Amino acid sequence: MPFTDRAQINAEGGMGGMGCMSFRREPKIPKGGPDGGNGGRGGRVVLVADDQVTDLSRFRHQVHHRAPNGGHGQGKARHGHAGTDLMVAVPPGTRVIRDGHVIAELTEPGDSVPVARGGNGGVGNKAFKSSTNQAPRTTVPGAPGEEAWLTLELRLAVDAALVGLPNSGKSALLVALTGAAAVEAPYPHSTLEPAFGPIEDPDGHLFLIIDLPGLAADGTPRRDAHLEQLERARVLIHCIDATDPEPAADRLARAREGLEPFLHDGVQEIVVATRADEAEEPVAEADVSVDTQTGTGLDALRERLLAALLATAR
Repeated sequence: MPFTDRAQINAEGGMGGMGCMSFRREPKIPKGGPDGGNGGRGGRVVLVADDQVTDLSRFRHQVHHRAPNGGHGQGKARHGHAGTDLMVAVPPGTRVIRDGHVIAELTEPGDSVPVARGGNGGVGNKAFKSSTNQAPRTTVPGAPGEEAWLTLELRLAVDAALVGLPNSGKSALLVALTGAAAVEAPYPHSTLEPAFGPIEDPDGHLFLIIDLPGLAADGTPRRDAHLEQLERARVLIHCIDATDPEPAADRLARAREGLEPFLHDGVQEIVVATRADEAEEPVAEADVSVDTQTGTGLDALRERLLAALLATAR
């Protein structure tokens, strides 16, 4: 299933149970009176962040989510049970949008938000008994639940992101730094889906690095680039091919222009020249030069990256 970071769903609360019309019938009590109970309230639809869910791909086919109805009232003044809430699991980092407004951000596992209320339960005829109406035959039906169309947007809490123009060595660098099973190939646009890998500091803290499909050669975002995932990244690892004859400054400027709409203030950038051992001259704009085939510069990059991540701890 393709990685999905945006989805639309329909949420509908359960309908309230019907109010009951009933009259007490017992031996030797000819006028027992009304005893119809009320209906139960319908269940709610509740979104809850679950760290076992990694993206929104399940909602490609599971669009409609309806909570159970409330139970109907019964005779002998028995009220219907309330409908149980429908808990819909979403990944941590999910933003919930309704009518163009953000109503919740579920950032941590266990965060939850009700998105569709259940309908009120109906009223049984017992509630209408009065001194002037000893045998009411009036009931109120249960109300329908609230219905809403919602947009879900996923913003993963990645710590660092690999960015750059096509064929700049991002996937190979992710594999070298984290051991992730990313697709490596000697041609542009080999990354079709986001790839993830962890990096560990000396104290055992894990940080998540993401490699995105990213930019086209002209610096514009590719289709399904998933660059929105840069929103929460604290460090950019900007890869630039040291063997490319085009001036590095021009390539950096083009890529930065394409990335700028997706970045937040305060994000740090580390410019990394890849394939450094094959280059005739060093890249002056690079902070670190690496070669994933020989291992040149990987320790220096790892040290610099961890220092940047620890300096910007969440």
